[in-house]
Amino acid sequence: TARQKALPSICCYTFKDAPEGVSSTAFSADSTLLAAGFQESYIRLWSTRGERLRALRTDFDISEVKDLREIRERHGTTTRKLVGHSGPVYALSFDPTGGAAAPPRFLLSSSADATVRLWSLDTMTNVVAYRGHTKPIWDVEWSPRGIYFATGSRDHTARLWTSDRVLPLRIFAGHLSDVDCVKFHPNSLYLATGSSDSTCRLWEVQTGLCVRVFLGHQGPVTAMATSPDGKYLASAGEDLAINLWDLGTGKRVKKMTGHTATIYSLAFSQETSVLVSGGADWTVRCWDVKSSGGLATKSSGGGAGAGEDATIADANGFVKRTAGGGGGGGTEATAEKEEDDNFATRDLMETFPTKRTPILNVHFTPRNLCLAAGFYQPPVGEMPFERR
Repeated sequence: TARQKALPSICCYTFKDAPEGVSSTAFSADSTLLAAGFQESYIRLWSTRGERLRALRTDFDISEVKDLREIRERHGTTTRKLVGHSGPVYALSFDPTGGAAAPPRFLLSSSADATVRLWSLDTMTNVVAYRGHTKPIWDVEWSPRGIYFATGSRDHTARLWTSDRVLPLRIFAGHLSDVDCVKFHPNSLYLATGSSDSTCRLWEVQTGLCVRVFLGHQGPVTAMATSPDGKYLASAGEDLAINLWDLGTGKRVKKMTGHTATIYSLAFSQETSVLVSGGADWTVRCWDVKSSGGLATKSSGGGAGAGEDATIADANGFVKRTAGGGGGGGTEATAEKEEDDNFATRDLMETFPTKRTPILNVHFTPRNLCLAAGFYQPPVGEMPFERR
């Protein structure tokens, strides 16, 4: 069908035997690097191509260097460990200036130690520590054109920074609780923030003024994404709903439901026709952005709804259809009382299950390949790794 043709290919990276606890992941814009932040306060880097990571050597005379390739390590290693934070690493963001054409040169990380750190991917070392927030920093993101980046913290503020200054340029204050996620508009002139106060806000970067307040979630907002065409903002929360907002009018376009646990990440396809989400219910789900959405038809108690099919989601989040009977039986009455969030909306295109893997991050490449990353959760009683 047309819907199946529109579905993206999805490549999922799963962390196994990670007793330290994976708390965040990120893909580079050119899709060649994968970074993971751990509860034990360090970061690890891998090449998605399986290549060795080679840093610049330190035992050289700068006056004799003509080409950087001369001073790179000859062999390198398959993974790199970055140590510097003193608390769990909650968010990571690769420098986007190279785009899909070149590998990134810098990585940003935010932590429970209330700092953001800038890492050089040439030397694999920490370059700068940015201090300003007074409590843990939940999220950090580069602006689409680099140089500037934004953070969201437990101190109820979001802040705008530039990589060449250690103090923030702007403080965005207005949320009544933690700022859990931040996301730049594609034109870099606006910043969206999601909070535990159940609202999203849109801020003007140049003035620091709040220009939109989005009301509609029934719980903390845990993930956001802005569409590449700049028209839409998608937000997801602990209420298991994804809201699609029109940034021009500030109104909600539609509400998408189907996830059965907290949603951790959202991403739009390059042409803004598909939205992908990943969450704690071990699934990646694809949504039709252009569809009108709405709940699938549910049987009504009266005769007018008799014979219609009710669509509900089972414990794993897969859509099930139950044939409607006549005269409003007990099953129909029970279905009628179900909360709307327990039903998958019609714009859910497909659900891709994983093997006990909460999805921490979803990311679209310029060629519309969807990359996902998460960590395997062993069943209760199963040893997560061998103790030697």
